[in-house]
Amino acid sequence: MSFNEFCKNGKLMKSIYRIFCFLGMFAVVTSVNARVFPLTAEIRNEQPYSLDNNAIRVRVFNHSVDTLREMSFCYRFHANKEFVFEHDWYLPDLNYKVDTLTDTTYQIHFSLKQGAFIAPNSYFPNTSGIVFGLHYRYWFPWEHQLDYSYSSNPSFENTEKLFLSVTGECQDDVVVIDTARVKILGYDRDENGVRDDLDSLIDSEFSDSSEKRAAYRYLAQAIQNQWTAFYENPQMTYEELLPYQVLISLGVSLINNTGAVSKMDFNWFYANVLNTKDRIMYEAGIDDVFAGKLLPVAVMKNKKYSNIVSNGLEIYENILMQEEGK
Repeated sequence: MSFNEFCKNGKLMKSIYRIFCFLGMFAVVTSVNARVFPLTAEIRNEQPYSLDNNAIRVRVFNHSVDTLREMSFCYRFHANKEFVFEHDWYLPDLNYKVDTLTDTTYQIHFSLKQGAFIAPNSYFPNTSGIVFGLHYRYWFPWEHQLDYSYSSNPSFENTEKLFLSVTGECQDDVVVIDTARVKILGYDRDENGVRDDLDSLIDSEFSDSSEKRAAYRYLAQAIQNQWTAFYENPQMTYEELLPYQVLISLGVSLINNTGAVSKMDFNWFYANVLNTKDRIMYEAGIDDVFAGKLLPVAVMKNKKYSNIVSNGLEIYENILMQEEGK
């Protein structure tokens, strides 16, 4: 009697036999899955010292004794500007498409063409692998460290970051959290424009004053807006960053005017803004843009920035209304 026939007959028996059939079938499925997923992937970087280009080489090995006619993998990366996928370098027997996962997260989805296969105990497509390129259209520096699947190794190394599958779909279709972005910008789960850890700090320090909470929350939001803009475009100029700096300067004035600084010193607050080495280094990058340039001060009295200040005060008033409603 075959296993399937036993399971069918088992339906007429006691529940213990049904449980045995289920567990037995589960064990069989598990064993089959382990046997039919024989792929591993290796990756190397053709230009590990390039600042503006990616030249990625990938090869896949079939460890089984079976010929595989379905296979896919995905190279996942970060980009915040228009990019170019160089697909005509060497991609034999592969279909490819670019999937957009978030505003700054993409993946190149590779899959076997119809009729293509991976021979048993062999590399696909060969020991040299496929090769493709990625760069920004206007050759801005590429932030390689933000790419989930990236490798800087000039020699082939094993990787588990290509979402290998024995179907036409990548093994993992869940969007990967942009951990590099979170390291700098943090989480903002209530989407009020303020980092969650700073939100908690402000609430704990000023539970009795909506005006002081609003002043510090406005400043935190202004800093976050500048950081976000610079994160999305690290090539921002002094002129482009200046309006953000005016709004930050306005926030410092609001803190002084509301007396909030007497409860929580600005320097202590800023120490919490720059609470990791990554954020200190990131802020230093913004400081470099302002090096030797005029910084906006006393902006509430400076008519030069009157339009920006007017907009900032309107934002503050809206925040204050929200705080008073709590």
